[in-house]
Amino acid sequence: MMRIKALALLAAYCLCITPALSEKLYKLKEFKPDVSYIATSYSFPFLANEIVAESYDANGHPGYILVASDSADNFVISTWQSDVATPVDLVDRSKARSVSIARIDDTHFITPIIDGDNKLRVMLWKITGNGTITYRGFRSGPEVTEVTSASSGSAAMVVAQRKNGTLFAQAFKLKQAEDIPTEKALHRRGIYEFAGNADQLALSDGTANLLAFRDSDGKLRITRLRKRQDATVIERGPTWVAGAIQKATITAADGSPNGRWITLTTSEGPSEFKTGHRCLGQTIHKEPHGRGKLIEWDIGTDGTQFLRRGADREFQGSGGVAKEVAVEVIGNGNYLVSSHLGFDTFCKRNPKNRGKQRMEVHLWDHAGTTYDKDASGRINGKYYDVSIAEFHPIRNYDANFVVALIGENQQVKLSIWGVK
Repeated sequence: MMRIKALALLAAYCLCITPALSEKLYKLKEFKPDVSYIATSYSFPFLANEIVAESYDANGHPGYILVASDSADNFVISTWQSDVATPVDLVDRSKARSVSIARIDDTHFITPIIDGDNKLRVMLWKITGNGTITYRGFRSGPEVTEVTSASSGSAAMVVAQRKNGTLFAQAFKLKQAEDIPTEKALHRRGIYEFAGNADQLALSDGTANLLAFRDSDGKLRITRLRKRQDATVIERGPTWVAGAIQKATITAADGSPNGRWITLTTSEGPSEFKTGHRCLGQTIHKEPHGRGKLIEWDIGTDGTQFLRRGADREFQGSGGVAKEVAVEVIGNGNYLVSSHLGFDTFCKRNPKNRGKQRMEVHLWDHAGTTYDKDASGRINGKYYDVSIAEFHPIRNYDANFVVALIGENQQVKLSIWGVK
C-alpha cells in the first residue's frame, strides 16, 4: 500500500455504471466521513495513509471493520453496521503502519501492525453485537517491514517480512485469559521460516492459507501454508511461480483445504500509457501501472496435494489499467468482485481530461473455465488505496460489500454495493 502525501481537497466525483452491465450490480450508498483540514490536525473520524476492511458478525449482528494508519501514522480502528454513514466505535491507539486484520472467531480478531519501533505487534480485540470493541492485549515480534494476516480455521495466520527481506509465518489462537478467567487472551504458536527474499504479501482466509507474494526476481509466487493440530505452521508442496508483478491480492473461492483460490495481480508494466493515434500518442500517465489479471488456483487430484494453475483473465482496454487491487468472493461463493485503481486512456477533446483516474468495480462469473464480466461500475476521482469486505445481505440483495478508498487528500471514502 502506498503512503500518501497530503494534497488538495478531493475533486468532485461521479458514479458511472455501464448500462449494459448494470443489471446485477448496484451502488446503494456512498459517503465520506466528516473531517477537519485545519493545519495538520484532524477530527472524527480520520484521514488515512493505509486502510484495510474486514467483515464481522457478532452474535448475529453483521457489519464491517476498518483498520487504518492515519495521517499521523497512528493506528485507528472503527466498526460500522451495514450501510450506515457513521461508525459505531472508534479507537485511536499508538503508532502503526502496514496494518492488517484477521478474524479468529465471531467475536475476536487480531490486528497485526508495524509499531513505532518498527517491530511486529499483534493486537487482540473483542467485538460485541452492537459493534463495540475492547482491547485484549498484544504479542510483540521482531523488526519487520511488511505484514499481512488472514483467518485460519479457529486461528489466525500472520506472515511478515523481516528487516533482511526474508519471510516468516506464525499462527495465533485463543486461550483463557489469566487476568479475567471469563475472557480470552492471545496464544502464539509455532513459526515457519521461508528461504529467500520477498515482498507485496497477500494471504487468503481458509482452513488452508494460500500466500501470494513477489519474489526476489519480481515474479508472482504462490505457496500453501497448513496449520497442524498443535497450530504449528508448515509449507505444503512446492511453490508456483508466474510472471512479473507489481502488486498481488488473493481470495478463497472455497475455504476447504482442497478448495479454490483466486489471485488478482498487476503486471510489472508499462510504467506509462499513451493516448491513441488521434491524440498523437501523447503520454498521459507516468505512475507505475500495469494490467490487472485474475488467476485461479486449486489442488491437484493426483494425490500429491500440490497446487495447480487454472483459468485466468487479463484485463483489456482502458479499464484494464491497474495500480492498486482488491478481490473478494462473496455470497457463499456465488460472486467474485474485484476493484482496482486505474485511469481512462481514451482520447479526450480537452487534454486535462485525458488519463483521468478512477476506481473500477467488477462482478465476475467464475464458475467455469474462463472469467466473464457480469457487471461493472466506476467512481471517478484520484485514489491511492482500495479494500473490499463483504457483510451479510441487507434489504433484498443476494450479497453486499463495502469498497473502502483513500482519496488524494487522505480522506476515507466508503461505497456500499449490492448484488442481485
